[in-house]
Amino acid sequence: MINMINQLKLKYIVAGTVMAVGMVTNANAQTAIDPWTGAIPGDTYRFSSDDSLKNIRKLLNEGKIDEAVTFARANVQSIEQESRSGKTSSLRYDAYNALCISLTAKSSYDEAKEACNTAIKDSPNRWMAYNSRGTLNLKMGNFPEAVSDYNMALNNAPSSSDIRSILEHNVSLAQNKISSN
Repeated sequence: MINMINQLKLKYIVAGTVMAVGMVTNANAQTAIDPWTGAIPGDTYRFSSDDSLKNIRKLLNEGKIDEAVTFARANVQSIEQESRSGKTSSLRYDAYNALCISLTAKSSYDEAKEACNTAIKDSPNRWMAYNSRGTLNLKMGNFPEAVSDYNMALNNAPSSSDIRSILEHNVSLAQNKISSN
């Protein structure tokens, strides 16, 4: 774990500046949600550029949930240590969003909600953490909150038709859950 954190620190020092990372999902036209992420089955989480986020994505896609959580926590811890030393990281939002997704997959819902809320607090005009929190709420059975989060994600999403269609699908899933209860 310490070696992993040291590798992350070294990467950030060598890189100099860190690029913001976005998460984009590609949807298949299926209606059931994936049991561990709440995504449409067949989706692949893609984080661009940062190796630590790519590794978390890889672990999630391979179903190695515990390892993804461990790595996501180490990533957040590294970024927080840098923050305490006066450095800022453009990856903080993405790190907390990845932690939220990983913890949701592990069914550690309270911790996942904290991570989602931290990401949203840091960047309230970005859509990804709202979508992640919406999935968390959907899995927890908080369907009205899921609809609200998915709508916030939709309101903040770029005009990409792929992203918007995924978010509209998520809103529909949550609304259908409300209707069926």
